[in-house]
Amino acid sequence: MDAHTRRLRYFVVLAEELHYTRAADRLHVSQQGLSHSVKELEETLGVPLLLRTTRTVVLTAAGTVFLRGARAALASFDAAVDAAQRAHSEVAGELRVGFTVSTALELTGPILQAFKSRYPKVKLQLVQFEWSDPSCGLRSGATDVAFIRPPIDCPDLGVEPLLTEPRAIGVRPTHRLAEVEQVRLRDLSGERIMAPSTDDELWSAFWTLRDTELSAEQLPHVDRAAASMAEELEAVAAGLAITVTALSMSRFMPRPSVVFRPIEDVPGTTLALGWRGEPSSAVRAFCTVAAEVRDQEGGLLRRIETASGNPEDF
Repeated sequence: MDAHTRRLRYFVVLAEELHYTRAADRLHVSQQGLSHSVKELEETLGVPLLLRTTRTVVLTAAGTVFLRGARAALASFDAAVDAAQRAHSEVAGELRVGFTVSTALELTGPILQAFKSRYPKVKLQLVQFEWSDPSCGLRSGATDVAFIRPPIDCPDLGVEPLLTEPRAIGVRPTHRLAEVEQVRLRDLSGERIMAPSTDDELWSAFWTLRDTELSAEQLPHVDRAAASMAEELEAVAAGLAITVTALSMSRFMPRPSVVFRPIEDVPGTTLALGWRGEPSSAVRAFCTVAAEVRDQEGGLLRRIETASGNPEDF
């Protein structure tokens, strides 16, 4: 049932005045328009709210009860509108947004553009981090909100997931796994794997596949640390090790010397927005815009989430 606020307001004023001319003057509408709106409301409710004669207008019993509810509903609606408008006007100042190369995806640009368009009073400051801080400044307080890839070790972390894509290996073109379309964990046994240079054990375990149920003997050996994706890819191209990364790196850092192949039997990696503690009005607004962009970009997300790693998928 949809009783528009306009109809509710017309009814409340008429119920207060009990006179069509005075009510119409107060609402700055014609008597005909007022009468039509109130009749539509009664038809929607299925009950008469007013008794009309040539001289009087009287509330019915149902009208008296409905008047109380209509006033309360309008008061609640008006309060919500005021709160929303105040919140919008309060979104100002600076918002520090953290990211790493491995978290920046096709959604990042549209999110930033949509937020800037809607909240021009907010100055966006983009801050890039290396793998030493997978929280992208949240843990130290250097950023207010960040594009992250959980799991990360960060107290009081709030998260808004945006999309999930496959984890993948990166190998040199002459590697034995470069010719297959997908790999499984058992295919990686005995390989040497790069590890991110960080003290975040949760994040490191995820990107070295230590979050799986396989034993250490069944998993690739971890014997190298890298501070950045660029450093890791150089080691992979040199044949020193393989890497486990997000499949999107095949698009964001393509190299003829590195081939990416999705791992089919491990959970994917989730790109999310993160913040610590109670979010500010600017952080809440940023997350709302990000969620709206995510929902609008359904086709793009499906391509990202199901991509094979080939550029043709995009």
